[in-house]
Amino acid sequence: MMNVKQNPFSFYDFLGYLIPGAVFLYGALLVVGHLLPTETAVDFVTSRLSFDKAEVYIPFILLAYIIGHFLSFLSSITIERYSIWAHGYPSKYLLGIPSKGYLHVAEHKGLRRVMRVIVFGVLAPISVLDWLLGAKAGMRDLYAKALDKLLIDVLRRRIECLIDDHAQVPNRSEHGKASQLDFFRYAYHYAVENAENHLPKMQNYVALYGFLRTLTFIALILFWIVVWHVITAEVSCLVGLVTVSSAAITTFLLFMGFVKFYRRFSLEALMAMAVTYRCEPNTPLQVTSESGAPEQ
Repeated sequence: MMNVKQNPFSFYDFLGYLIPGAVFLYGALLVVGHLLPTETAVDFVTSRLSFDKAEVYIPFILLAYIIGHFLSFLSSITIERYSIWAHGYPSKYLLGIPSKGYLHVAEHKGLRRVMRVIVFGVLAPISVLDWLLGAKAGMRDLYAKALDKLLIDVLRRRIECLIDDHAQVPNRSEHGKASQLDFFRYAYHYAVENAENHLPKMQNYVALYGFLRTLTFIALILFWIVVWHVITAEVSCLVGLVTVSSAAITTFLLFMGFVKFYRRFSLEALMAMAVTYRCEPNTPLQVTSESGAPEQ
């Protein structure tokens, strides 16, 4: 009988879809209630969301779950894509393989660069703070840091060995450099099949980074609502600045949490593969003395 490694309705479904969907619904109702002059936002929500009867909370749960899926998809093509464009995949920058740059594209350069510039602008509270605090102030090591030279050496040897011997690729160099290849996918699936003790931890990390990614997207929507409200409402410059800054910092902190758990998931998968697969790689690995990054 096949071993089912995950329940049909998992912790990820609850944390990644249901809770963000419910948060979004509550937030949307609060915004609508705030715009109505007849009652307060809290009264508007409580009068329409009474969970005393099943005909209220069952549709709410179903709608929240559906909206959660939609928000998760939108966050994956915005928040997650920005992280990959700006930092690279965690499985690569963990091994010291640097990102080629936010605007680096291989094909359809004009259109794709315009799209990336638009995404940079839409994600302003994330992209600006990531550039200012992360890149310029050196705080990116707090959430997107490479491993030390020893672990880079160990993991690179295991990955080379896995591709050479287990995948039986005779000459991996003819397929391109490590920065161009999706070696992590093979390593992850090997870990899932052969490192059962690590599987619950990996699943929890997936749930957490998906949850934080979606919450980051919701916080981003809230940020732009706050900006619109500050511009249209008669508030002082100080109050407006504090409000917008608070919304931006909250969004960026959630983004940092997402990147941190995305990194932890990738590291856990690589380490699970490394401690369960042993052999000697066909090609010796060399590590540079400057940054610990493997030579390409």
